[in-house]
Amino acid sequence: MRALIYVLSYAAFPLFGWSLASRIDDRAARVGFAFLAGALLLTIEATLFTICGLPWSILGLSIPLLALAGGLRAAGHFRATDPQPASRKLALAIIVIALAHFLFSLITTQSISPDYVLFWGTKASRFALARALDPAFLLSRFPPPRVDYPPLVPIVEAWGALFVREMPWITAAAMSAVWVAAAVPVIRWLTKSWEATAFWTAAICASQAFSGGGGNGEPMLVAFLSIGAAAIVANQTAIAAIAFAGATLTKEEAFITIGAILIGVVIRDRHIKRAAILAASSIAGASIWFLYQWRFGLHVGYERFNVLQKHFYWSNLPTIFHEAPKSLAAGCFGLAWIVPLTIVVAIAIKEPRRLFDTLPLLAPIPILFAFFVFLYLQYESALAMKMWWILPRISQAPMSLLILAAAFASGDRMRAP
Repeated sequence: MRALIYVLSYAAFPLFGWSLASRIDDRAARVGFAFLAGALLLTIEATLFTICGLPWSILGLSIPLLALAGGLRAAGHFRATDPQPASRKLALAIIVIALAHFLFSLITTQSISPDYVLFWGTKASRFALARALDPAFLLSRFPPPRVDYPPLVPIVEAWGALFVREMPWITAAAMSAVWVAAAVPVIRWLTKSWEATAFWTAAICASQAFSGGGGNGEPMLVAFLSIGAAAIVANQTAIAAIAFAGATLTKEEAFITIGAILIGVVIRDRHIKRAAILAASSIAGASIWFLYQWRFGLHVGYERFNVLQKHFYWSNLPTIFHEAPKSLAAGCFGLAWIVPLTIVVAIAIKEPRRLFDTLPLLAPIPILFAFFVFLYLQYESALAMKMWWILPRISQAPMSLLILAAAFASGDRMRAP
């Protein structure tokens, strides 16, 4: 019963974010995006509550968000169902099987991240007990690792714990699959492709299971970044802005990926207007967390960005290129990379102009991998072990962008009629 109550508590997120999804004319996609937007709004509100000294409570957090949703334009006009391709049933079957596989790997604890026990879940449990983003805990003599990480993940996990008064650890970790499930209809709405959505879901679920995404920040981060990047190509700037704000409140790595995406936006648009809007929304999201850090005397910013070595170990290059293919297997023998890359290369040979509109998706891929090499050249020891642990997770964003680029660029083959 406790696990069921925890699961049902997540049903509040679409209600909190329903009005922010008003631009979406597909019902399933609107519910999915409202889930992500609701989690973002809850994170902002819960952080502001702590800054102002207000304790968390279910009603206290719910009433302002429900009032906000009711005050904004929440009505939507949903389009008639599009004619569906014959492959829709097969695509749905692949999506269901992929999500079920990821969920099973979480329930059986095979894919629960060690970081969930070290700090994500630990923070969530402590915050739920304190009914606040407990600054005393973060400033204690024995704080959890990654004190400077943004608060969305532990706040979302703590939300359900407020209902059951304790942390149902396995259930909370298993809810990571819900984030991928919420993103699925939004990806389908943006790409207009059942085939691409099925492939994207299968690839992300396999990669999450392979890399141990349960309870970690990667499912949330990949969902926000994927929707944000796809929304740019689909000319849904408001959706992208909301998604990027959520990403920056999830993990600090979001800034690197968003920065790389915005380079592609500037090249494609030939001006900085849209990139400036998206950059502003990303910074605004992170600024909520920075305000909390400043208010309670924590270091403002991210420690990882402040500590860069000046020495490069060029002898690391053979290890980097030898270990990278193993880490990029993504739980599917690298097919998640090979298939979309083959499509992109084929389009580049036959109709290169079709790739231009997908630059916000394609440009970040080499930039991000160059950044990864830049980091790995600074490791003094245990490089292979660290790559095996880190690269499968941080490569999920560029893998998702590559799949989405293939979906948009291939058009006739992958878009539903």
